This record gives sequence, C-alpha cells and structure tokens, in this order.
Amino acid sequence: MQPLARLAFSLALPLVACGQVEDILSGIRTYLEQLPVKQGRPRPHPLLLEADRCEVLKPREVVVLLSYKKLNCAAYPGALVIAPRLIAPELRERVRRMGYPFAQIPLGYELAHYVEATRRYKATVRLEPPMDQLFGPVEKPRPQENAFGMSIRRHDERGVERATTDVSKIEKHLLGLIPGAEAKRSALLKSSGARAVARRWHEEVVGELPRYTAAFRPRERTVVEDTGWTGLSITIDALPGVVAQGVMLKPKGLREFERRPLVIVQHGLMGSPQSLFHQPSDTADYRTYRNFAERLVAAGFIVFCPQNPYSGEFRHLQLLANPRGLSLFSFVEAQYRRTLDYLSTLPFVDSKRIVYYGLSYGGATALRVPVFDSRFRGIVCGGNFNEWIRKLISPELPYSYVHTKEYEIYEWNMANIASHAELAALGSMLHSKPIPFLVERGHRDKVGTDEWVVYEFERLKGYVKAPFNRRLAFFDGEHRTDGAAAIPFLKEVLQER
Repeated sequence: MQPLARLAFSLALPLVACGQVEDILSGIRTYLEQLPVKQGRPRPHPLLLEADRCEVLKPREVVVLLSYKKLNCAAYPGALVIAPRLIAPELRERVRRMGYPFAQIPLGYELAHYVEATRRYKATVRLEPPMDQLFGPVEKPRPQENAFGMSIRRHDERGVERATTDVSKIEKHLLGLIPGAEAKRSALLKSSGARAVARRWHEEVVGELPRYTAAFRPRERTVVEDTGWTGLSITIDALPGVVAQGVMLKPKGLREFERRPLVIVQHGLMGSPQSLFHQPSDTADYRTYRNFAERLVAAGFIVFCPQNPYSGEFRHLQLLANPRGLSLFSFVEAQYRRTLDYLSTLPFVDSKRIVYYGLSYGGATALRVPVFDSRFRGIVCGGNFNEWIRKLISPELPYSYVHTKEYEIYEWNMANIASHAELAALGSMLHSKPIPFLVERGHRDKVGTDEWVVYEFERLKGYVKAPFNRRLAFFDGEHRTDGAAAIPFLKEVLQER
C-alpha cells in the first residue's frame, strides 16, 4: 500500500472499529438484561470494624447504629449499643476490590457488628435507621450493589455525618491471605486435578455460557488490499443477539487445496483488529503492536485478529454480568469458541495447526480462553503474565489495579482457585497433547517487574516439568509486542505436531 493510501486507511480505522465495538457491546448488554440476577448472601468478614459501644451486662435489646454523629448512651437505657465506624467512600472501593479475589465483599464488613450481635445475643436486634429506611428503593440502583451498598449510598447522598474506621487492619488481613491462598490453589490443582480446577474456574470465577449451535450467518467484506494479502472483515453469530467479529489477513496466491496454519492475534485494552496492521510508524498502535499481523503473514501464517469487547464503554457490562454469575470473559470465550468453529470450516485453513498470540488484555485472554481449547497448538502470552494476586490487591505496588479505574479486572474467588501459574498449567494438563506456553516479557514493561514474573513462572515450572511446554522470553523493551522469540516458537510448536 502506498504511503498516502496507508494514511487514509489509518484515519478511517477509528470510525470503523467504533461501530464494530458498539455492535458487540450492545448485543452483550441486551443478552445480560434478559438473564435473572442470582440470589446469594455475601460472606461476612471475620475481622470486626472499630466501633463505639454502650456496654450492659444483660441487654434487653441490641441496637446497631449505622448513622450517628456522637454516641449518647443515655438515650438507650438497658440496651447494648454497637455503632460501627463505617468505611469512608473513597476507601470502600479499595477494600471491596482487595476482598473480591478471596470471595469476600467488604461492603459486608460494615454490617459485621450486626452479624456479631445476631450470633452472640438472644436479645432483639434493632437497626437504626430502621430497616425500611435502610433497604428501601433507591433511584437508579446499581447492579453491583447489595441492599446495604444501596443504603450507604443513600446516606452519602443525604449528607449524613458519621465516623469512619481505619481500614489498615482490613488491608493487613487481606494481604495476609495471599500466602495461604497460593498454597490452597496449588494443593487444589495437585489433589483434585486439572479438570476439577477448570470446572470450578468456569462455575465460580468467570462463569460459562451455553454452547450456541445455530447457523453462523457469516458476513464478509474486504477492508484492505495489500500486495501480499487481503484483509477481510468477518462477522458471525456467536450467541442470540451477540456477534463475533474480526479481520482476517489472507495471503494472496494460495494454491488450490493449499491449507495454511492459522494464528489468532489478540489486541489489548481499547484496541481493535486494525491496530495490528497498516499502522504508520508514528502512531501509538504501531509503537505497541508493530504491525505484528503483517509480520506473521510474511512468516507464512493466515492471521485472524478478533475484536474483543474490552474496548469502548465496556466496563459496566461486568457490573451487569457478575450478579448473574457471569463475566466479560464468559462472552469472550463464547465468541472464540464460535470463531474457531467457523474458521475451521474454511478450505484454506489448516484446522489442526492453530496457534495464539495475545498482548496485554490479549495476554489475559491467553490465560482464560485458549488454555481450555485443545484446538490451539501453541500459546504466547505477552505483557500480562505476572504474580497476579499481589498485583490485584497490594496498595503499595504502583502498578496495582487497586489504584486504577479498571474495576472489571477483579474475578470472584480467583485467589483460592487459580492464578496465572495454574491457568497456564491447565493448557498442558487438560489435553491429551499439552499446549506449549510462552511468556513474552519486556524488561521495561511497567505492568509488573521481572522478579515477580520469574516468581510466577517458577511456580508454573512446578506444575509443568517439560521445558518445551513452558518458556519465558525477555526482550529489552516496554509494554509492546516483540516477536523475536514468539514467531520462532509458534513455528516450532507447529512442526512438532
């Protein structure tokens, strides 16, 4: 493609990609809104909050104050009064995130004294303000909130003053769970086996959607012509009302009956298939992806670049999905399943030689989708593999998600079931032919540190003994695609087959 044509193409990409993303997100939103919310109680936290108290030996009632300025014991004669100092709004989200990977909802911490009073005393327990005020209907309820979360927001909106607790002991408690959780998930994989862990992962952590077997209804159009390949936009039905979409780079000059290996190349956060090819060298997409899809075509692959839903205004979908026992990766996995079903029918695709490369969020996908699908013959995880639980919940780490707007990252009870080492190991342990797994890591990638990546990779080596099936490749660079080790690795695993 000539320079002017390439520039015009790159200018048109954002509009095209935006429309594709919105089609996917609107379909997922509609699908979720038709599903019922699952009922369940949040687990109480074992650590009680700081509280002001009015003590009596034999209380005739227990009063739990959830909103107060100053405790006046004289106003409650004969009553044991517990007045928990609630978590300040700016800290509440942080401790909620920290507890989520351990299957704990810290909003429940704020009712810990109510739980304590119910268990320890036979006397009547009364809440102030009364239950009907506390849990009544709220305007524009948020799907992620339980009744108590709604009540707290109501108090915030009314401007009610109340004391706040010191969350440091809650944070200390949660950080103290990390070593035990690591030992627990290691023991789980070794004692229960890969299939049991995979089942719990899908049932308890990310959620799983039913398989869809209706017609694909493929919609195909040419989006770019290059001297060596044609870019085809392909859209198929993945679920009722939900599409799977991506761009295939199909080499020109394929001989009749020739079948080429296929590599799935997955973009990262806020990316698109078009981020991976025909980008001018002065663009952010080029600096991140380096037109990697074109390099793979030149190496002899057919390339497919899916449009994943983690782009645009997508985060609220996680809030809709979680109360329904699902997550965004429930839909990503369903889209991938259907995409491979369809691509395997194409006469020029060698369905027995399919490999995967993903960067950043695409690296997160590597650990959550292809490791469970035996049709993949090799997986490269770029810019993501890490000591993940510490990264999720450690406030002192500058690259922790505790400090960012990316609340959708957190997955329920992940710390006790499988982190990155366990997920990567499943690719080798679930299938009759283990799926080789390569970690690609830039020394200056700020999503983590070399030391923590090595730490988690050593844990993976404890599960997967064969060096060929797990590798770690460093390069001197930042958060980007490299490929110096990845492309030879993908070729090598295909030759082994």
